[in-house]
Amino acid sequence: MKKVVGVFLFITLFITGCNHDLDIVDTQQNEIKELKEKKANLEDTVKQQQEIITELQSDFSYLRDFTEDELTLYEVFLEEKDVQQLSNLSPEKIVLLYFHSVVIDDVESIYLLTYNDGTLPELSIFKDKYYSDGLHTKDLETTLDFRGYNSLEIKDDNSNENEAVVEIGVSYGHFHSVEVRGLKQEDGIWKMDILPLL
Repeated sequence: MKKVVGVFLFITLFITGCNHDLDIVDTQQNEIKELKEKKANLEDTVKQQQEIITELQSDFSYLRDFTEDELTLYEVFLEEKDVQQLSNLSPEKIVLLYFHSVVIDDVESIYLLTYNDGTLPELSIFKDKYYSDGLHTKDLETTLDFRGYNSLEIKDDNSNENEAVVEIGVSYGHFHSVEVRGLKQEDGIWKMDILPLL
Protein backbone atom coordinates (compact mmCIF):
# COMPACT_ATOMS: atom_id res chain seq x y z
CA MET A 1 0.00 0.00 0.00
CA LYS A 2 2.84 2.35 0.83
CA LYS A 3 4.29 1.59 -2.61
CA VAL A 4 0.98 2.43 -4.30
CA VAL A 5 0.67 5.69 -2.31
CA GLY A 6 4.30 6.49 -3.11
CA VAL A 7 3.80 5.79 -6.82
CA PHE A 8 0.55 7.81 -6.78
CA LEU A 9 2.29 10.69 -5.02
CA PHE A 10 5.18 10.51 -7.50
CA ILE A 11 2.78 10.53 -10.47
CA THR A 12 0.85 13.44 -8.97
CA LEU A 13 4.03 15.43 -8.40
CA PHE A 14 5.26 14.53 -11.87
CA ILE A 15 1.98 15.65 -13.50
CA THR A 16 1.94 18.82 -11.39
CA GLY A 17 5.54 19.51 -12.37
CA CYS A 18 4.73 18.92 -16.04
CA ASN A 19 1.71 21.23 -15.85
CA HIS A 20 3.89 23.83 -14.15
CA ASP A 21 6.50 23.41 -16.91
CA LEU A 22 3.76 23.75 -19.56
CA ASP A 23 2.56 26.94 -17.88
CA ILE A 24 6.11 28.32 -17.95
CA VAL A 25 6.45 27.37 -21.64
CA ASP A 26 3.11 29.07 -22.45
CA THR A 27 4.17 32.20 -20.55
CA GLN A 28 7.52 32.30 -22.34
CA GLN A 29 5.85 31.80 -25.73
CA ASN A 30 3.48 34.70 -25.00
CA GLU A 31 6.43 36.86 -23.93
CA ILE A 32 8.27 35.96 -27.15
CA LYS A 33 5.18 36.86 -29.19
CA GLU A 34 4.90 40.23 -27.41
CA LEU A 35 8.61 40.92 -27.94
CA LYS A 36 8.29 40.13 -31.66
CA GLU A 37 5.36 42.57 -31.91
CA LYS A 38 7.37 45.25 -30.09
CA LYS A 39 10.32 44.59 -32.37
CA ALA A 40 8.10 44.95 -35.47
CA ASN A 41 6.69 48.24 -34.12
CA LEU A 42 10.19 49.55 -33.39
CA GLU A 43 11.35 48.57 -36.88
CA ASP A 44 8.38 50.47 -38.36
CA THR A 45 9.24 53.52 -36.24
CA VAL A 46 12.89 53.37 -37.29
CA LYS A 47 11.84 53.07 -40.95
CA GLN A 48 9.54 56.12 -40.65
CA GLN A 49 12.27 58.13 -38.89
CA GLN A 50 14.79 57.16 -41.57
CA GLU A 51 12.38 58.31 -44.30
CA ILE A 52 12.00 61.67 -42.53
CA ILE A 53 15.78 62.01 -42.15
CA THR A 54 16.31 61.15 -45.81
CA GLU A 55 13.69 63.69 -46.86
CA LEU A 56 15.20 66.40 -44.65
CA GLN A 57 18.69 65.70 -45.97
CA SER A 58 17.61 66.02 -49.57
CA ASP A 59 17.73 69.44 -51.15
CA PHE A 60 14.50 71.23 -50.44
CA SER A 61 12.89 74.01 -52.40
CA TYR A 62 9.50 75.61 -52.06
CA LEU A 63 9.46 75.47 -55.86
CA ARG A 64 9.66 71.65 -55.99
CA ASP A 65 6.07 71.23 -57.20
CA PHE A 66 6.21 73.95 -59.85
CA THR A 67 5.75 72.92 -63.46
CA GLU A 68 8.43 73.71 -66.03
CA ASP A 69 6.25 76.54 -67.37
CA GLU A 70 5.82 78.02 -63.89
CA LEU A 71 9.55 77.82 -63.24
CA THR A 72 10.20 79.56 -66.55
CA LEU A 73 7.79 82.36 -65.58
CA TYR A 74 9.55 82.65 -62.25
CA GLU A 75 12.97 82.88 -63.93
CA VAL A 76 11.71 85.66 -66.20
CA PHE A 77 10.22 87.41 -63.17
CA LEU A 78 13.61 87.21 -61.41
CA GLU A 79 15.51 88.55 -64.40
CA GLU A 80 13.15 91.36 -65.32
CA LYS A 81 11.54 91.98 -61.92
CA ASP A 82 8.26 92.08 -63.84
CA VAL A 83 5.48 90.84 -61.57
CA GLN A 84 3.13 90.53 -64.59
CA GLN A 85 4.98 87.28 -65.38
CA LEU A 86 3.19 85.78 -62.37
CA SER A 87 -0.36 86.68 -63.44
CA ASN A 88 -1.36 83.05 -64.10
CA LEU A 89 -0.14 81.71 -60.77
CA SER A 90 -2.59 80.57 -58.11
CA PRO A 91 -2.60 82.01 -54.59
CA GLU A 92 -0.95 78.80 -53.33
CA LYS A 93 1.93 79.17 -55.78
CA ILE A 94 2.40 82.83 -54.81
CA VAL A 95 2.70 81.77 -51.15
CA LEU A 96 5.37 79.25 -52.17
CA LEU A 97 7.20 81.90 -54.22
CA TYR A 98 7.05 84.23 -51.24
CA PHE A 99 8.50 81.55 -48.92
CA HIS A 100 11.18 80.77 -51.49
CA SER A 101 12.09 84.47 -51.66
CA VAL A 102 12.37 84.54 -47.86
CA VAL A 103 14.69 81.52 -47.90
CA ILE A 104 17.02 83.06 -50.48
CA ASP A 105 16.72 86.50 -48.82
CA ASP A 106 15.39 88.19 -51.97
CA VAL A 107 13.69 91.21 -50.41
CA GLU A 108 13.08 92.84 -53.79
CA SER A 109 10.95 89.85 -54.84
CA ILE A 110 9.17 89.90 -51.48
CA TYR A 111 8.44 93.57 -52.12
CA LEU A 112 7.06 92.85 -55.59
CA LEU A 113 4.92 90.03 -54.18
CA THR A 114 3.41 92.36 -51.53
CA TYR A 115 -0.09 93.76 -52.04
CA ASN A 116 -0.07 97.55 -52.36
CA ASP A 117 -3.16 99.27 -50.98
CA GLY A 118 -1.59 102.64 -51.72
CA THR A 119 0.49 102.69 -48.55
CA LEU A 120 3.34 100.42 -49.62
CA PRO A 121 6.53 102.44 -49.05
CA GLU A 122 9.37 102.54 -51.57
CA LEU A 123 11.69 99.52 -51.63
CA SER A 124 14.46 100.92 -49.38
CA ILE A 125 12.00 101.87 -46.62
CA PHE A 126 10.16 98.56 -47.01
CA LYS A 127 13.46 96.70 -46.70
CA ASP A 128 14.38 98.57 -43.50
CA LYS A 129 10.96 97.92 -41.95
CA TYR A 130 10.95 94.28 -43.08
CA TYR A 131 14.15 93.62 -41.14
CA SER A 132 13.75 96.01 -38.20
CA ASP A 133 10.10 95.18 -37.41
CA GLY A 134 10.86 91.46 -37.05
CA LEU A 135 8.88 90.23 -40.05
CA HIS A 136 12.04 88.80 -41.61
CA THR A 137 12.75 86.71 -38.50
CA LYS A 138 9.16 85.50 -38.28
CA ASP A 139 9.13 84.60 -41.98
CA LEU A 140 12.41 82.70 -41.65
CA GLU A 141 11.06 80.69 -38.72
CA THR A 142 7.92 79.90 -40.71
CA THR A 143 9.86 78.74 -43.75
CA LEU A 144 11.92 76.42 -41.54
CA ASP A 145 8.88 75.08 -39.69
CA PHE A 146 6.97 74.36 -42.90
CA ARG A 147 9.75 73.16 -45.21
CA GLY A 148 8.29 69.65 -44.97
CA TYR A 149 4.76 70.85 -45.64
CA ASN A 150 2.27 68.20 -46.71
CA SER A 151 -0.84 70.29 -47.28
CA LEU A 152 -1.43 73.55 -49.10
CA GLU A 153 -4.93 74.80 -49.87
CA ILE A 154 -7.20 77.78 -50.22
CA LYS A 155 -9.69 78.09 -47.38
CA ASP A 156 -12.86 78.66 -49.41
CA ASP A 157 -14.95 79.91 -46.51
CA ASN A 158 -12.62 82.93 -46.13
CA SER A 159 -11.88 83.57 -49.81
CA ASN A 160 -13.54 85.35 -52.73
CA GLU A 161 -12.51 86.51 -56.20
CA ASN A 162 -10.33 89.34 -54.83
CA GLU A 163 -9.09 87.85 -51.56
CA ALA A 164 -7.73 84.43 -50.71
CA VAL A 165 -6.68 82.71 -47.53
CA VAL A 166 -4.09 79.98 -48.03
CA GLU A 167 -3.35 77.41 -45.35
CA ILE A 168 -0.09 75.48 -45.34
CA GLY A 169 0.23 72.52 -43.00
CA VAL A 170 2.88 70.16 -41.76
CA SER A 171 2.61 66.91 -39.80
CA TYR A 172 5.29 65.02 -37.92
CA GLY A 173 3.82 61.95 -36.22
CA HIS A 174 1.07 63.20 -33.91
CA PHE A 175 2.18 66.84 -34.24
CA HIS A 176 0.26 68.96 -36.76
CA SER A 177 0.71 72.67 -37.36
CA VAL A 178 -0.76 75.14 -39.85
CA GLU A 179 0.09 78.65 -41.01
CA VAL A 180 -2.51 80.87 -42.66
CA ARG A 181 -1.57 83.60 -45.12
CA GLY A 182 -3.81 86.20 -46.73
CA LEU A 183 -3.54 87.37 -50.33
CA LYS A 184 -5.30 90.01 -52.40
CA GLN A 185 -5.64 90.60 -56.12
CA GLU A 186 -3.75 93.55 -57.52
CA ASP A 187 -3.97 94.17 -61.27
CA GLY A 188 -4.93 90.54 -61.84
CA ILE A 189 -2.04 89.16 -59.78
CA TRP A 190 -2.27 87.50 -56.39
CA LYS A 191 -0.09 89.24 -53.84
CA MET A 192 0.72 88.69 -50.19
CA ASP A 193 -1.21 90.88 -47.75
CA ILE A 194 1.66 91.57 -45.32
CA LEU A 195 1.39 95.36 -44.93
CA PRO A 196 -0.57 95.05 -41.64
CA LEU A 197 2.40 93.10 -40.25
CA LEU A 198 4.89 95.90 -40.91
